[in-house]
Amino acid sequence: MAIGRKRLALEVAAFLVVVALIVTFAARRRSDSDRHVDHRFMMGTIVSVTVLTPDALAGRAAIDAAFDEIARIEALTTRHAYDSEVSRLNARMEGFVGEPVSGEVAQIVSRSLMVARASAGAFDITVTPLVDLWALNDEDFSIPGESDIAAALRFVDWSAVQVDTASRTMTVQEGIALDLDGVAKGYAVDRAVAVLEAMGIETGVVDAGGDVGFVGTPPDADVWRVGIKHPRQDGLLGVVLLDGGGIATSGDYQRYSLVDSVRYHHILDPATGYPARGVMSVTVATERAVDADALATAVFVLGPDEGLALIERTPGAAAVVVTGNGDSVGRVLVSSGLRERFVEQ
Repeated sequence: MAIGRKRLALEVAAFLVVVALIVTFAARRRSDSDRHVDHRFMMGTIVSVTVLTPDALAGRAAIDAAFDEIARIEALTTRHAYDSEVSRLNARMEGFVGEPVSGEVAQIVSRSLMVARASAGAFDITVTPLVDLWALNDEDFSIPGESDIAAALRFVDWSAVQVDTASRTMTVQEGIALDLDGVAKGYAVDRAVAVLEAMGIETGVVDAGGDVGFVGTPPDADVWRVGIKHPRQDGLLGVVLLDGGGIATSGDYQRYSLVDSVRYHHILDPATGYPARGVMSVTVATERAVDADALATAVFVLGPDEGLALIERTPGAAAVVVTGNGDSVGRVLVSSGLRERFVEQ
């Protein structure tokens, strides 16, 4: 079964369940007229921006500005538009040395390489040929052949990319192409949060398909309540209580195809070229959504033991890991940073 409109509808429904929980802060002893929210399809997912302000015009302007910022980041980082900066870099398949890049692309790549190094390559922004091979969005999806995967793996190597944020230059070896989809949403969330803050919004939420950032603190509550979707059932697995920062979830239920009852999902192991196994979902909380985005993928690929070890040695990071295969949920593992802040449903 390939991904189609039915899958998108299910993703929308799941998204709205979580968003409904996140934004319950707006209904607590506050007038509905103070709550302003909009949803748009961007960066391959549904993005929601919610603000709380009695000034409707200011709220609308802030929401529009946040969406404009997300659109700007998407135009900069996507490899699916020929005129984006990443596409222009990828077009130079002969490789390059000391190529000037924008400060933002340099920062995103730098943070990505930090996570790649810390995770021994479990998170890798050079998985482009593998992503293209596993065309999960195609209606006629078929499992790639072993020879094709082996050929693609020759050009998957995060160490083939170097970046200097001071000089804003990059060096990329021949045949390597960048895919920033695993980190760009988190960065876009962080930037949208910064825009809302700059426009005077004191309370708000930006959610890009599970990558979430917060503005200020919720009124009439001490913490934000963030729902984690159950990976195999309708509704929530649990709720994480956060003071702020960013949070991201990677799950094998987000984009996948079933072939002979086996789930082939979009979170690929750069070491094997196949979808990572043994984990159903990973939720990571950090100070910034960009780091949570990359770490969630890294932990998913590493598996529960090595993944949680990575989280424990990463300052300010915490995680909830759900193990299992097929339709059987295994263990729910919580890192030390969230043990007092995770409520299982």
